[in-house]
Amino acid sequence: MSKYIPLQTNFPDCPVLLIDSDAPVTHVLDCVHQRVKAGTDLLESLTSVTIKGGGDGDIYRFSNAAYLLLRDGVDLLEVARRKVD
Repeated sequence: MSKYIPLQTNFPDCPVLLIDSDAPVTHVLDCVHQRVKAGTDLLESLTSVTIKGGGDGDIYRFSNAAYLLLRDGVDLLEVARRKVD
């Protein structure tokens, strides 16, 4: 396995965001926490947007940002889980 693992949110032909699988598990988990917290905060904000008040573009931008943050968090959790096993 490579030391650097690309995030799934990268464009497939050019992965530039990578996880250092040799990083201490506490650092990886801190990064997970940051992304999951930001993603869930965005989703909580989305719950206060009404369909009339927010256009389709607004809802897409909220959900896309939350998806990226939460998907990165899941990728990081996979690395942390492998380090603990």
